[in-house]
Amino acid sequence: MPIQTPLITLEEHVFTQFMWDKYDVNARRGMAARDPTVQDKLLETGDGRIATLDAGSIQTQVLSHIPCHPSLEDMQKVNDELYEMKKQRPDRYECFACLSLNDPSEAAKELERCVVKYGFLGALFPNTLDDGTFYDTARFYSLYEKAQELDVPLYLHPIFPTADVSKLLFDGPYPKPVSIQIGGWCYGWHATVAIHVLRLFAAGIFDRYPKLKVVIGHMGETLPFMLDRIIPQTANWPGATSRVKELRQVWDENIWVTTSGMFALGPMACLLRTTKVDRILYSVDYPLEDNQDGFKFMEELQNSGLVSEEDFAKIAYQNAKALLRI
Repeated sequence: MPIQTPLITLEEHVFTQFMWDKYDVNARRGMAARDPTVQDKLLETGDGRIATLDAGSIQTQVLSHIPCHPSLEDMQKVNDELYEMKKQRPDRYECFACLSLNDPSEAAKELERCVVKYGFLGALFPNTLDDGTFYDTARFYSLYEKAQELDVPLYLHPIFPTADVSKLLFDGPYPKPVSIQIGGWCYGWHATVAIHVLRLFAAGIFDRYPKLKVVIGHMGETLPFMLDRIIPQTANWPGATSRVKELRQVWDENIWVTTSGMFALGPMACLLRTTKVDRILYSVDYPLEDNQDGFKFMEELQNSGLVSEEDFAKIAYQNAKALLRI
């Protein structure tokens, strides 16, 4: 059965030219190694990108800048430019704010500016600071408080490990490009997002901010596969009896999961067995992944018997509309 529903995608990237010129040259080479055309695709939001949306039957693409921690001035400039991109095709584009968490209080102010002034739908930012710091301490409370107040989601996006972590965990008797991929998009950075979610739970972030909305991609960044092992263990953690929310409740109420970059039924079957369908959303990870490949996966999912037509529509667009309030 051909897909008749409009698709909405949430982890879809752009790059402003001025930030591309400042971006780490090794990271640029890494992206180019995956796809030599990726630079042009990241920098383009005109007819070429719209054509890829049409080819993938995507009605709405939520634009986000490739995750980074720019200066305060650059952060604001990026978001101003994102808004200009949205204005090109307001019928097809929405935006997540670019936030630098080096100064969480300024990030909170910028989130409010983008949501109130520009109508942005939330924010997408790197999973850690550049030095590997997670966002589980009081230093970051102001951002969570503001996101809860504004009722918008925060999307944790994977980021490359630090040089020290790479040397310890991923470098080995093989070429450097292999260690980069092991530590990055093959496995490492996905597991680090999973660790971050567990740290936020352990630190009581979801008790302090019970309505906080966190989005993670790539079919749950390994967590769905491990969830039924982890949940019983957390009941024995010190302080467990004083928690307001157990991990299962946090997973059901505070976490949303997208399909970005993983177009296979095996991980989807696992996700569906561990996660409420209302919390699963379609995404592509364009241009690092292809919109037409995502469309083929959605066709496969629709015809797989894993989901009803009602649940397919939720994953395709209804859950996104509910989460983003569009």
